[in-house]
Amino acid sequence: MRFFKALALSVVALVLSASALRADTVTYNLTLTPYAGSIYGGTGTLTLEGAPSATGISDYTVAAGNLDDVTFNIGGQTFTLAGADGNTLVRFLDGQLNDITFSEMIGASPYRFTFHSTSGYAFYYNDNQAASYGSFTASLAPSTSPVPEPQSLALFATGLLGGAGVLGRRFRSVKSN
Repeated sequence: MRFFKALALSVVALVLSASALRADTVTYNLTLTPYAGSIYGGTGTLTLEGAPSATGISDYTVAAGNLDDVTFNIGGQTFTLAGADGNTLVRFLDGQLNDITFSEMIGASPYRFTFHSTSGYAFYYNDNQAASYGSFTASLAPSTSPVPEPQSLALFATGLLGGAGVLGRRFRSVKSN
């Protein structure tokens, strides 16, 4: 009987010690292609908490805690979420990237970047006297780490402990006979 109490306490401890499930991060790579007559193109990445829904609208913002990072490199200038002006929004519609609302000014320099996917992107330079416009494409970046499954491990350990309990009980009853 004492063995089963210890077994039950061990099972409860295993279940409670399993780390909480959290959404895996998803990263998208962006390619910014300038229109004819525009000079600057570039690249970018988006890192989100969890994949967007296949149907409907999925919004990602810093305030909601589901937008981890936004980074762009255009014309030798790097723009990041940390320096963004205003509220950055990444929106998916039916699982497809639909809009990114982002702007940043690099220090006091004349370089400014705004991005609205409904009309492409705009990179302003020379004290906002000139601009480069273009379109973008987004692709899902390959995952760099395996998906952790702590609940599966807890279930496996519970099964092993249960099997050990059955074997222990069986051998005890054989010994006593």
